[in-house]
Amino acid sequence: MLEKGFNYLLYEEKARITYELVSELAREGSPVLCITTVFPKKLKKMYPLDNAEVLWLSDSGSDPKALKPTRLDFEITRSISNFFKEKDEAVVFLDGFEYLLSENGFDKARRFIKRINDTASMNDGTFIICVNKDAIPKEDLITLSKDFDIVKEADELMDVGGTKSSAYGTPTPAATVKQPEPAPIHPAASHTGVAKSPPQTFSETRTSMPTGGEFPLEIEDVYLIHRNAGILLQRKTWRDKDVIDPDLVAGMFQGVLNFVNESFASGERSKFSRMDIKGYIILVYDSELVSLAIVFSGEGEEVLYRSIDRIRTIMKETAESVENAYREELVDYKGDVSAFKGTRRYLDYLGLAIYDAMSAKPGEDLDIGPIMAEPEVKPEVVEAPVVAEAEDFMTKASMAARSGRYEEALKYYDEALKAQPNNIRALFNKGVMLQMLGKPGEAIKYYDKYLDINPYDPEAWSNKGMALRRMGRVTEAIKAYEKGIDLNPEDATLWSNKGIALRSMGRIEDAIKCYDRALEIDPNDAGIWSNKGVALQSVGRLEEAIRCYDRALEIDPHRRVPLQNREIALRHLRQRGRR
Repeated sequence: MLEKGFNYLLYEEKARITYELVSELAREGSPVLCITTVFPKKLKKMYPLDNAEVLWLSDSGSDPKALKPTRLDFEITRSISNFFKEKDEAVVFLDGFEYLLSENGFDKARRFIKRINDTASMNDGTFIICVNKDAIPKEDLITLSKDFDIVKEADELMDVGGTKSSAYGTPTPAATVKQPEPAPIHPAASHTGVAKSPPQTFSETRTSMPTGGEFPLEIEDVYLIHRNAGILLQRKTWRDKDVIDPDLVAGMFQGVLNFVNESFASGERSKFSRMDIKGYIILVYDSELVSLAIVFSGEGEEVLYRSIDRIRTIMKETAESVENAYREELVDYKGDVSAFKGTRRYLDYLGLAIYDAMSAKPGEDLDIGPIMAEPEVKPEVVEAPVVAEAEDFMTKASMAARSGRYEEALKYYDEALKAQPNNIRALFNKGVMLQMLGKPGEAIKYYDKYLDINPYDPEAWSNKGMALRRMGRVTEAIKAYEKGIDLNPEDATLWSNKGIALRSMGRIEDAIKCYDRALEIDPNDAGIWSNKGVALQSVGRLEEAIRCYDRALEIDPHRRVPLQNREIALRHLRQRGRR
């Protein structure tokens, strides 16, 4: 059963159980709003939602009341926010997050979710989304889970379900921290037993390959082949199965296999070669134990020629990363292809990196960086009773934190960690709680433990940076922010936090550059405008500072810091005029 007053991320392939849970709340008299991709009349025939309000998420122009998925920051946010504000103990269920994700991209969709979670919490509401965890990249799912109080498989909430541990986490609050005006630290949750994810080092975060003629060359397939055995270990395809003759695909693949086998039999690695088969361009890179082959379609000789050195480097680094991660399995290969299931993520990131290389302008230097993660770490195997015990303590910690009983919450996190020492959500959340209580030194210890297990979380690096700065360890703080920026260069908060640290060292111009970069990403963040104003004011650029404060107050008229600083800047400006 759903307990009201929390924000839920539920995992279910289809939202059948979740709708039953929401219907039960509606029958009990809770005001319920469903935002769904199912036509409202059909939905009410499927579930007892007569007392609920239903809004249709659709880009259909036939219904003027439909919410367009691209209007995330407007009609959708406004509809949900008004419902929470106008109804006591309201319940909002969003069914269709994957649709919003495909139309808006992950970063924008996640910002929307965080705003709605905050609105629900401030109005004692309940917010629920249900996702198919196989339809969202794992690293995105882990990041998303940090924004929710409770993360569960939907069937775990059924009264008849019994105890069942979720592979994706247990309920708990967590947070990310923003400086220098620390807003309330938002509830969030993270993932237990997480495998390391490849860092995003590309110029633009993408969850899928570009379509619609974005490039003159398109990647069709990527093959990973065992050089000694001449066996396909992994294939990643972006082609529509109905678009191309399967016999042609088979012929191209056989041509690649023959090429790799001949190369291995000759005892000489070709290293980097090109093949042309029926209008398709195929690039092949031979490493020590594996070969990579990429099939391109389209006409883009100029693009290929311009980026060929970068593509060669990307393929080389990818092949070497696979060999480092799977060397034992490759050397002792006995025909079990399932041992290489995890290599799929390497091929995903290979494709994204190559698109970034091809999109670079002529003469533009592109730092592709380390495109792969360290070898995948297998999740900790923990007995179900241990997980259930940790989950119970995490739920108690979440309830205590919601009620402001932070010391009590800390004790529950300790109990959860006794039951499951590598529960990274407990580690992260305890760090946040200690930071909130003014204990940055202790917080850093838990952030470090968390980052030892999951080093690819930019928010954790941001929180650690803030704790370090509070202790006067500013140089270390900047390094922490830079690690976070490397992982997510589109995080405005990290750029702003780095600017604050730089300003505290007297590096004002460098700080302003960081604020400008943050405002390029998020021009509607009042805190960043205020931060930039402070930096400008500190070096006497009063008119510019006042314009920044004006912009901050235009966005948030109730923000006190820019209001007070603006009055001081105006007074100093008048004093200058009287001299």
